[in-house]
Amino acid sequence: MDTFIITQAIHTEFFALKSLPAWSGSIATNVMNLGFGIATGVLAARLLGPHARGELAEIQFWAGAIAGMGICSLPSALSFFIARDQDRASMVGSALASAAILAALSLLGGWVLVNFATGTDQRNLQMLYLIFFLPANFIALTLVAIDHGRQDFARYNLFRLLPQATYLAGMLVLWQQSALTVPTLLAASWLGTALVCLGRWHLIRNCGVSIPKVRDMAALLRTGLEFHATAFAGILFQNADRVICIAYFTHADLGRYAVALALSGAGLGIVSSATSIVLFPKLAAAQSFAARRHLVRNALGASCIIALIINAGIAISIPLLLPFLFGEAYESAVSVAMLLCLAQIPMCFVQTATIALRALDDWRAGPYAQLSALIVFVPSAAVLIPQFGLSGIAASLMLSQIAATALLLRRLQNCIGLGVVQCVTPDFRWVVEHLRWKSAEL
Repeated sequence: MDTFIITQAIHTEFFALKSLPAWSGSIATNVMNLGFGIATGVLAARLLGPHARGELAEIQFWAGAIAGMGICSLPSALSFFIARDQDRASMVGSALASAAILAALSLLGGWVLVNFATGTDQRNLQMLYLIFFLPANFIALTLVAIDHGRQDFARYNLFRLLPQATYLAGMLVLWQQSALTVPTLLAASWLGTALVCLGRWHLIRNCGVSIPKVRDMAALLRTGLEFHATAFAGILFQNADRVICIAYFTHADLGRYAVALALSGAGLGIVSSATSIVLFPKLAAAQSFAARRHLVRNALGASCIIALIINAGIAISIPLLLPFLFGEAYESAVSVAMLLCLAQIPMCFVQTATIALRALDDWRAGPYAQLSALIVFVPSAAVLIPQFGLSGIAASLMLSQIAATALLLRRLQNCIGLGVVQCVTPDFRWVVEHLRWKSAEL
């Protein structure tokens, strides 16, 4: 029995120590992507103005929503199988074939949605962007999922930097050439995704892909669809605020809301994304209950504390920061951005907990959480939006995320035995011991 306990402790320590460099590297990548995102957001907002910025946001919103719904969590399924030692060349080939089929189906569904949901003045440009964006996006996400599953986080994070860096470089060139318009910005945005496809394919084309197998395609799609129940519910809910903006507000209002989202989402982008990137493959690969429990607690606790600190700091600085960065035309978005900052704190927990529970085979927790959030969001929005406008959307979003958090806390307690306090705080004793051990090493 003592030997078993010692073995479990060593295994837990090994996973925890191995996670720190990957997590810090992902944090650094997210910080750089945040810098690129703020720079492109500031340039687009100032050079296009609220109305054209809203048009750009609408086109990118529909493309992102269609891609998110249509890919059926195929990259997550591929990462999951690779992390569980099913890294076969046929599995990669099958994933790429599945991605191509899903892209074609998504284009068909996108054509129907675009004709129904967008105005005639933007319909042709929206469809043209979808034709170029969807295949490149699906193939790129599938290719980089190979590195995610292998836990090659250095290469994975490098490819994550490429789209935003390319977008910023393209935007600067367009600005210098006085050619910065909505269509040219869409082309610059697409170019980064295309470069990821070309770069990652160059690394794998000779040794990492073989003929697709129907059995592997079926396994990937089945697992992806199970995961996608969470993702689909999340996409529907997370885009509900944008749909309301598109349907009931002007393009100028949508442009202001896009600016508020860009600034308020900094903490969520830095913390939750980095934690989820590292946590999913490591939890999927972990064998012992102790290692899984330790990983989940430290991931959730650290992300909650960091998100609280970052978002509180951003919320305090928004009255000065937002007009300074984006211009006085967006000053009315200050209150919206501050409320969205507060909403990002429970949202960070929801996203990280959903990924953790999915890796622990409790994929139903995500849809249930998103459903509870939607049940709170709809009546809240119906009451608050007529009175407070865009601020009412942000307040409704915050209330809905609190509801989802409450449900996920209960699921975590049932699944892995973590109490409320343990879910929102890391194991400080382990942190102190690890820092002491590092200091002694130096």
